[in-house]
Order: sequence, then C-alpha cells, then structure tokens
Amino acid sequence: MWLLPLGGGVVLAALLTPVARLVALRTANLAPPTGGRIHTKPTPLMGGVAVYLAVAGIALAFLPLSPPVVGLLAGGLAALAVGLIDEYHSLPPLVHLGGQVAAAVIAVVSGIGVVRHISLPTTPLTHPGYELPLVVGAIGTVFWLVLMMNTINFLDGMDGLVSGVGGLAALLLAGWALEPHPFLPFTTPHHEDIILPLALAGALFGFLVFNWHPARIFLGDSGSMFVGLALAALSIVGPTKFGTALVVMMIPVLDVAWAIVRRNLRGRNFLSGDKEHVYHRMLHLGTGYRTTVLLLYFLVVALAILDLALSKFDKLVAFVILAAVLSAVFVVLEMRASKRQATARAEPGPHPAGDRAR
Repeated sequence: MWLLPLGGGVVLAALLTPVARLVALRTANLAPPTGGRIHTKPTPLMGGVAVYLAVAGIALAFLPLSPPVVGLLAGGLAALAVGLIDEYHSLPPLVHLGGQVAAAVIAVVSGIGVVRHISLPTTPLTHPGYELPLVVGAIGTVFWLVLMMNTINFLDGMDGLVSGVGGLAALLLAGWALEPHPFLPFTTPHHEDIILPLALAGALFGFLVFNWHPARIFLGDSGSMFVGLALAALSIVGPTKFGTALVVMMIPVLDVAWAIVRRNLRGRNFLSGDKEHVYHRMLHLGTGYRTTVLLLYFLVVALAILDLALSKFDKLVAFVILAAVLSAVFVVLEMRASKRQATARAEPGPHPAGDRAR
C-alpha cells in the first residue's frame, strides 16, 4: 500500500508539470541565462507549483487533515507563494529571508508544532530526551525550517540536482518511519510519517523527468523553498529528527556554511548568488554535467545507508569525521578551481562550459 502514494506522486507530477511549464511560458516566468546560472537559454520556472500540487493531492487523498498534514501544506503554500513573488519581482535578500521566516512560522503554528525535546548522542534510545523551554524550542524550530529552505535553494543550481537529491532524502525519511527498525523498536508509524515523504519523493521523481539535463523546466525559487521546508518539517513530525537530515544533507549543508563564510569574507550578502558552489567547482575541474549530478546522487545514497546502519553515538562520530573530510575537500576544490579559472581567463579562447553565465 505504501507504493500507492509514491506512484501517485510520480503520476500527478508528470501530468501537472507540462501545465505549469505552459503557464510559465504564457506569463513570461522564465529564468534568463544570466547571473550565477549555468543554462544557456531562457527556461520556464514554476516547477515547484506542480510538485506542491502533487504532494497536496496525494496528502488529501490518503490522509485526514491531521496537524502535520495541515502544517506541511499551509507552510508549504506560504513558501511557494514567497518563491513565486521572488520569481516575478526579484525580492531583496532581506525581504526574501523575511518571507522564509513567515512561511516557517505558519508551518509551526498551523500544525508542525515546536520541538520541545532533544536527545544527545549518548542518551539511551528509550529516553524521551531533555525538555526545552517553549521559546528556545520555537526559535530552534523556525531556524531549522529556514536553514533547510536556504540549503535547498543554494543547491538548486544544476538540472535535476534538487529533484533527485530531495527525492532520495524523502525516501530515507519514509524508510525511517517504517516498522520494524533496529534502532527504533519502540516507535509506532503514523500514516503521515510515511505517506507525506513518499508523496514528496514521488512528486520530485515525476518532476525529474522534465528537469533532467537539458531541463525543460526548473523548480524555481518557489519549488526549492517548498522542498526545503517540506524536508525540514518531515524530519520533525517523523521519527528521524535533525540528526538523520543533517547526515543525509551533509554536502549541501556544508556547502551553505562554506558559502556564508566565503561571501562574508568578501564583504557580500550571504544571500547573494554566485557560481562557486561545490557543484560549480566540480564543473570547473572538468567533471561532466550529468556525471556531477549522478556523483552527488551517489554520495547522498551512501550517506543514507550510513545513517541507517549506525547508532546515535556512532552517527555523531561519523558525522564529525565526514564533515572534516568534506570541508577539506571543499577547500581543495576551491583552490584548484579558482586557479584553473584564473588560468582560463588569462588564456585566449572560450572558457570551460561550467564557467559560462547562464
């Protein structure tokens, strides 16, 4: 029965995406080949609308309007709306951030709720965790939702990257909600814990058919914000919590952290775009477009398997080690790609494909 919401999400997204593409073309909601983008011709946005409607359709068909369902759909709709406004009118960074905070608050108030308990890696699995003050829990929950919205937004720079990575992450969240689980023997799955992430995974995989390189449509800011909020919200309402989401999304999270440091050191707003994310650097070093995306898929799957196989404390140790290794890799990529870019600019002739503005 769990295949129905997954397959239904694929079918709905596959049917709705061409409609969203047509609307984007009719309303001139296109991503121009400028700025930090890599594509070479104007491409329709609004793919996020198709993904959201597919998730909402599956949720309403399979689930009652429980608080997690209402919270995800209401907060997701708010994130979608802010993203659509940004696609048409290019909101200033601080206004954009304010819209993300508003969407997160709506999701929390309408049903996602506030994280009130937190457990440490050394806490026994049967321990309910340590209670947080309401204010601390509320701020932490909103921060988590906004962080994931920006993480996915920063990741959305290559055809098929967010739709594939987001779909794989959603599948893992659904897998953690299934019984039995070797490390969560005391949990009882609720239908929304499984159906909502399966619906999101199906919708993203259905959209991927049109988003694979060369993409015929992009998720847009609306889609990346919705996917980020949805993944963050599902990690709250399900049994996985923050640890699993951080392990699986380690590469984009570290990429965001590195981008913030890099832009602050250069005196730029951390919300401003550039072409120096880890996938850009891979392209600068000669990795092919599809190869780069597939390699990042593989790394997400490997991290997911690692997460499922480890206990809480081992997961923390693995996270620290991998974070240190990946940070070193980021630095090496930055140095080598910067050197190669400088050499390419100094030489006559065309620049590498990854160094062209969209």
